[in-house]
Amino acid sequence: MPERYPQGSLQHRGSRAVEARRPGALERKTAAVYDTTTEGMVGYEFVRTRRWVVYIIAAVVFAVACVFLSHWQLDRGQKATSYNARVQENFNADPVPLDSALPKLDSYRFADDYKRVSVTGTYLPDQQLVVRTRPCGDDTGFEILTPLRLTSGKVFVIDRGCVDASNADPDLPKPVAAPPSGTVSLIARLQPSEAKRGSTPAIKNQIETIDLPQVKQRIGGSVYTGAYGLLQTQTPASKALGAVVTSAPTANTAIHWSYMVQWVLFAIGGFVALYYAVQVEFRRINADDPEERVRARNRREKAARKKFTDGEIEDELLDGFVPMSRWGIEGPVAIAPPGAGPKFALDEASAGEPTQAAPKRASHDVIVIQPSDDEPKPEE
Repeated sequence: MPERYPQGSLQHRGSRAVEARRPGALERKTAAVYDTTTEGMVGYEFVRTRRWVVYIIAAVVFAVACVFLSHWQLDRGQKATSYNARVQENFNADPVPLDSALPKLDSYRFADDYKRVSVTGTYLPDQQLVVRTRPCGDDTGFEILTPLRLTSGKVFVIDRGCVDASNADPDLPKPVAAPPSGTVSLIARLQPSEAKRGSTPAIKNQIETIDLPQVKQRIGGSVYTGAYGLLQTQTPASKALGAVVTSAPTANTAIHWSYMVQWVLFAIGGFVALYYAVQVEFRRINADDPEERVRARNRREKAARKKFTDGEIEDELLDGFVPMSRWGIEGPVAIAPPGAGPKFALDEASAGEPTQAAPKRASHDVIVIQPSDDEPKPEE
């Protein structure tokens, strides 16, 4: 069917444009995408737009939050360091009388953690309690709490040590050595009352944690509820149980320092990401600037000198070529297959033999094809 309009006329070109937009017609590749917000801007003028102001504010807020979290980890690390120093000092200090360390029944200061105290009294083995599921050596066992009645009538709870679970019944401890009878002088390390956890076990003399108010309800009387004592030595001696503590414990400080540095790096990373985004936008907006085109060409040449990554080598093995986008080159670029040389000029008299040997090319050569600035414009 003859066309309605002459070739090359405006009507002819318009009808072909309409035809190309019909369903099923070949879709044309988008030539460019324009940002109406930054259109017409040059240099770094775009950073003053509302979008980029929001980006900058977000980066600043993120950095402030990271600095706050870093300072929080710094504070925790300093407290852990102070705790370790205080425990080490208390662990090796001379013992003090119990009344001076705990003037009241509910007295306790965290600065007195593991402080050694001297105390004299009489054990109450009939009111002894067993704490379940406690670490004992390399296994889980029980800790033995035996009340000690002082000459003043007050009761101070002594943790005499730990024992393993019974082989016959894991819910029960192995036989426990009895405490010495009569008056006992001992040295113990102070420990605070623990938080209440779980329900009361069915076995009447067992408890889940060393919750001293709960212990007071079990044994009655004037019981110290602020702290109890880890037995170190006693006179007269008895069969020793497993030691609960053998050396001064230390809190982990390295984790706090690492987190502190990590949050600082996150803050810096936020600004680095913002800087990178600004540079990408700058290159897009100023792509037609002569100086930026020179910088872009230099970047492509620098990228061309880099070694191929494992992924690019794999693509070359599978596809036979590496995309030119690796060097920042876009658009229709025709390149010969790897290893191909110039076509041979054939002479009829030579019976199809090549008149010129194909030049060999080293496998490590890199050829960069720059898109021409004088590319032909698409036919209108």
